[in-house]
Amino acid sequence: MPNNNDIEIDIGDLFFLLLHKMWFILLWGILSAAAAIFISKVLITPVYTSSTKLYIINRQNKDTITSSDLQTGSQLTQDYKILVLSRPVTEQVLSKLNLDMTHEELVSNITVKVPENTRILEISVQNPNPETAKQLADSIAEESAERMVSILEMEKVNIVEEGDIPSFPTSPSIIKNAILGSLAGAFISTFIIILIHIIDDTVKDVEQIEKYLGLTVLGTIPLETKYAGKIKNKKKAIKKRKKEENIYPEGISIEKASLEFSVNEAYKTLRTNIQFCGKDIKTICITSSLPDEGKTVVAFRLATALSESGKKVLFIDADLRKSVIVNRLKISNGANGLSQYLSGMSTLEEVIHKTNVENVDIIFTGILPPHPSEMLENEEFKDLVRSQREIYDYIIIDTPPLGVVIDSANVAEICDGTILVIESGKISYRLIQRVLKQLITGKSRVLGAVLNKANIYGKGYKKNYYGKYYGR
Repeated sequence: MPNNNDIEIDIGDLFFLLLHKMWFILLWGILSAAAAIFISKVLITPVYTSSTKLYIINRQNKDTITSSDLQTGSQLTQDYKILVLSRPVTEQVLSKLNLDMTHEELVSNITVKVPENTRILEISVQNPNPETAKQLADSIAEESAERMVSILEMEKVNIVEEGDIPSFPTSPSIIKNAILGSLAGAFISTFIIILIHIIDDTVKDVEQIEKYLGLTVLGTIPLETKYAGKIKNKKKAIKKRKKEENIYPEGISIEKASLEFSVNEAYKTLRTNIQFCGKDIKTICITSSLPDEGKTVVAFRLATALSESGKKVLFIDADLRKSVIVNRLKISNGANGLSQYLSGMSTLEEVIHKTNVENVDIIFTGILPPHPSEMLENEEFKDLVRSQREIYDYIIIDTPPLGVVIDSANVAEICDGTILVIESGKISYRLIQRVLKQLITGKSRVLGAVLNKANIYGKGYKKNYYGKYYGR
């Protein structure tokens, strides 16, 4: 079993994944843009901006403006900005307008700019009320002008432009926020897709089984796209007949649904590959890592596929803890089965049941025993498998998931080979490695794996998997 636990990132595969998920990325981009628009319009208070401008020249000569005046004034522009934001100016403005604000709050709403190569100071004030914004801008300009004349001993500071009452808010910018929200949504969704892709260590395809598990893939069973063979009247008739008889019929009636062409061909391929494993492979243990991977369906369909090639097959339901076959066929758990035979309550002839599928016989679980693992370890079970090996061409034994209980390992030891069913995109390869280690430790021969519910149509082919083999 390979020790390579590193996950490789295929850039090409990642590109096609993002391309396939583009609808999801665009959807999140649109939803994020809509959310940004909603927040901007409903939750964020609009802010209005009013601006005023001052023209500042420090004259050394009362009659003319010299180049020295311009140079000196240019060097003091930063001083002017500090004076505009000084506490005496802001406190005077707040007192004059009788506003409930602090110096810090007012300063945070004032912006002072000096356009390049000019002696103009542009003072902008933001406020939720457009009229208040104008009043603040004008008052700050007036108080700043007086402060500059007083502190810097200037002759005069001219107000070039008074503030206006803004008609439209300057923030929030709905268009800007919508664009940023859209980009943020697209980026976050892309990041999530990539992150999930990187941390996802589930086995999805044949290449991963061969690379991380070192197993031969005997078959790839595709997802089924439709539910075929659903005949309700037959189901009701069979159910009514069984209820009335309350016993096993002489031949268990299995309502076999017709399979899709791709699924049917997949089981033929699986059958052929098993036959190529050798004539000595007659008893086969079927297991999986976790429940609901489709192990039982694969096992029984394999049995019927083998019977269609003229082979005589015995299907043994060795899941003594929770039988799937019993539930699917609506068979009573109290009927004669494997547990009764192993405990000496029934004879072999009483627990082997004929079916309406040619060449297929079944041994059900029977009554659920208190110690199923020990029961599968005893000599009676080994003798059963050995004796029937001489009668049947193949014995298919359905066992519990090995990642949950140890029963399968006990059965696998006495079988000619074990097949591991792996549901595509569900099971971590690390968990499957632990299951394989249990099989190898028990000296079981692992024939290979069956990749079940595989998306053979490529990414994005959305379909439902029914797996209703027994007409349910």
